[in-house]
Amino acid sequence: MTDDANKGANKAPAWRFDHLNVSAGSHAVLDGFFGDIMGLAPGYRPPFPFPGAWLYAGDQAVIHAVDDARLDADAGALQVGHIAFRSDGPAAPVIAQLQASPWPFRVARVPADNTLQIFVMLPGGLVIELDMPDDGTNVDYAYGATRAAPGQGDLGR
Repeated sequence: MTDDANKGANKAPAWRFDHLNVSAGSHAVLDGFFGDIMGLAPGYRPPFPFPGAWLYAGDQAVIHAVDDARLDADAGALQVGHIAFRSDGPAAPVIAQLQASPWPFRVARVPADNTLQIFVMLPGGLVIELDMPDDGTNVDYAYGATRAAPGQGDLGR
């Protein structure tokens, strides 16, 4: 299909890259690679009940790191948690499509922010986060002091 044909046939919201989420054994790689090499700077992070850091490129937080004591701190170990995309479209149609899909998902809300998060697990274990304006949709996942973003273990059907 041409781009013009896709616009009429596919009424999906427009998406843009938002961030990469990683679990970090220490902040050595965050500071050394992402800070020194890439020039990303620490900045504001919503009041999640678990420890972590957000690194910014200009005014966009492109790396969301969650502290994870299970990872090797001496080596500065990192693991990919998820990749996030953002849309200004409504969440309800996306959730309805996901309910009819084979992909397991969970819905969460960012504390002190107007963002609804939909975490979707794709085959092979890749987790995608879809961020949308909070429209009051019911959530089925709550953050806790030791409970960060949903991962593979939280998304099984």
